Amino acid sequence: MGAFIKLDDSPMFQKQIFSLEQTADELKNRSQRLYKGCKKFMAALGEACNEDIAFADSLEAFGGGQDDPVSVSIGGPIISKFINAFRELATFKELLRSQVEHVLIDRMMHFMTVDLQDAKESRGRFDKAISAYDQAREKFVSLKKSTRGDIVAELEEDLHNSKSAFEKSRFNLVNALMNVERKKKHEFLESISAIMDAHLRYFKLGYDMLSHMEPFIHQVLTYAQQSKELANIEQDKLAKRIQEFRTQAELDSLRASSNIEPSARVDGIHVVSMSSYKKIEAIMQSAAANGEVQTIKQGYLFKRSSNLRGDWKRRFFVLDSLGTLYYYRNKGTDPMGSSHLYSGSAELNSGVFSRFRTRHNRSSSRNEECLGCHTIELRTSTIKMDADDTDLRLCFRIISPLKTYTLQAENGADRIDWVNKMRGVIASLLNSHFLQQRHPGEKYMENNDSSSGASASCGVPSLDSHSSSEDGMQINRTDFISLSTVLREIPGNDICAECSAPDPDWASLNLGILLCIECSGVHRNLGVHISKVRSLTLDVKVWEPTILDLFHALGNAYSNSIWEGRLLVENERVGESSAMVTSITKPCPKDAISQKEKYIHAKYVEKLLVIRDANVSCMPSCSTRIWQAVKAHNLREVYRLIVTSDTNILNTIFDDVSSVDFYNHIHDAQDDSHKMKRKEYDPAACQRIGDSNEPGNCLQGCSLLHLACHCDNPVMLELLLQFGADISMRDFHGRTPLHHCISTGNNQLAKLLLRKGAGPSIKDWGGLSALERAMEIGSITDEELFIMLAECR
Repeated sequence: MGAFIKLDDSPMFQKQIFSLEQTADELKNRSQRLYKGCKKFMAALGEACNEDIAFADSLEAFGGGQDDPVSVSIGGPIISKFINAFRELATFKELLRSQVEHVLIDRMMHFMTVDLQDAKESRGRFDKAISAYDQAREKFVSLKKSTRGDIVAELEEDLHNSKSAFEKSRFNLVNALMNVERKKKHEFLESISAIMDAHLRYFKLGYDMLSHMEPFIHQVLTYAQQSKELANIEQDKLAKRIQEFRTQAELDSLRASSNIEPSARVDGIHVVSMSSYKKIEAIMQSAAANGEVQTIKQGYLFKRSSNLRGDWKRRFFVLDSLGTLYYYRNKGTDPMGSSHLYSGSAELNSGVFSRFRTRHNRSSSRNEECLGCHTIELRTSTIKMDADDTDLRLCFRIISPLKTYTLQAENGADRIDWVNKMRGVIASLLNSHFLQQRHPGEKYMENNDSSSGASASCGVPSLDSHSSSEDGMQINRTDFISLSTVLREIPGNDICAECSAPDPDWASLNLGILLCIECSGVHRNLGVHISKVRSLTLDVKVWEPTILDLFHALGNAYSNSIWEGRLLVENERVGESSAMVTSITKPCPKDAISQKEKYIHAKYVEKLLVIRDANVSCMPSCSTRIWQAVKAHNLREVYRLIVTSDTNILNTIFDDVSSVDFYNHIHDAQDDSHKMKRKEYDPAACQRIGDSNEPGNCLQGCSLLHLACHCDNPVMLELLLQFGADISMRDFHGRTPLHHCISTGNNQLAKLLLRKGAGPSIKDWGGLSALERAMEIGSITDEELFIMLAECR
């Protein structure tokens, strides 16, 4: 206000107003430029805030706060704390932007749109007031003396009013200009200092937050440095392992080029030595004790497809210490003949592919879904060192009950190594010891009123008899006795049936003999059609009561009297076969495996030591004799006839021996020729069955299994099934052995047949299945039998 010392309207006053107006105009221009800068600053703060939030979101998407394997490996849980810090800093920046907007921009806008505009408008009103005042003054001073008084008074009043308006507008302009002059001295300083204070608070909040995080940040930096050092060490180790791997691969290649392979038998069957078995078994037991899964061998093999083309696919196989063999199918795998990567294989205890080994953690990860893992059950498999096509080289087969896999290695040494390790794993699986538990074989010793006298007559124990084997051994069902102890007390079972090694732990189910581990491996290579090898300690479910009874009836001593008959005869016949036999000697436990292979192959495959019955015309046929033996419960004679026969007599039927009238069977005249085509007869319409109400009175078309069911001899039934009798064979009325058991009410044998794979859905010529026949007879009181029949439908 000091600028207007005198308020009179004077040139000096006008000069001061003009100077203030120029200052206001200049201030307006500068304020506009500052306003634009403030807008850009505010926009930059907003964009920076959004970028901070976007950066925090990208960190979270990168892996912060997530617990998947990738996020954990890159430090996701640690990054999550930094994400929260960045978001907090973004909040502080948003607060700063808000203060810039309200404290600086809003006040700048008010100064330009209100204060400066008011000065401009006041100047316009002042100019109008000056013009009106000048006109009123000119009119008044231009009056003459002769002018009427009323006109003079009117113009004088106008002059007065114009002057008052002029003075008012003049002071309004002065107030507006002085208001601008007053605000310019504090408004800008106050706003800018407020913005600086806002920045101070912004950085102070950030500093306080980061100060609290400083120890954590230093810990993370230290951890990162340590991780970097460890990663460098791992990288060095990897480089060393790669070098060792390449060196080993070159050695393997040199060994393969030198044709260095283990000894092979004439028929091409290779067997792992005892030391290899023990080495692999030690690795498997050690891994199991430590709760670890180790890779015994891994590498690429070519697998023949099961489709019609039979093309070859390159697959990565892994054999681990759990005894599991599985392979992976990559989507980019090329068939055989195209270019491949190097297919080296890792040796024992290698962990290169360990992330794929542990099957307990293979639940369905995305990586394994892409790899397509397939498992091969080795426990029930046999390894053959050949292929279906004999022209192929470097092949071997894995023969399992479900499928046969034909594989091919890239060199001979690799093939031998794979085969040896697989056979060693199979041997270790079958020889591994489980915790002692009550064995199912004890059930056959439990007392039961229904015993078969015919079985006792031939030395075969009853299925549920309290007294046990033919040597008078008795075992109380409440006393725990291991399976090995029970079976080894059978005559001859204390030593291996082939090499006489003590304490055999393996068995051949169909041959009824005990074997050592080495001979069991040879037996497995013969195929399940010759010998079904199982472990006494592992395959607990196999040892059903009927199997135990079968072993008590046979045993090593009796079985060898059949299979090694020529060795037991003191006076050997002189002839062509004599020279052949004399060249075969029974091996000892310490003999080479090749000698044992040769002996076992000659004994069971070629049957060179079996004494066959003389072909005498007066003797009944072999079919007749086995029928008589089954009827007489002579299990040993049935066993001998099966072994010594040159033809398959297991599926002998009643019609083949119908000249012998066992059950007063009456033949129809039109059927005596055996040439008339059979008709399908409903068993319900059979007169012979209807007259006596006994299904056994009509045996036309019945097989040995039918007869064993009628004789109620489960051990005989087991023997015939072990040697491959047709469990689904039908009689004249279309009835299977299961139909006969159901019709006679023999539920125990019916359940045994169902467990052995009998088909309950097979219908007889009357159009009824076994379940329907059972329901036709009446309600099924045996709940277990009903469930088995219903579930198998």
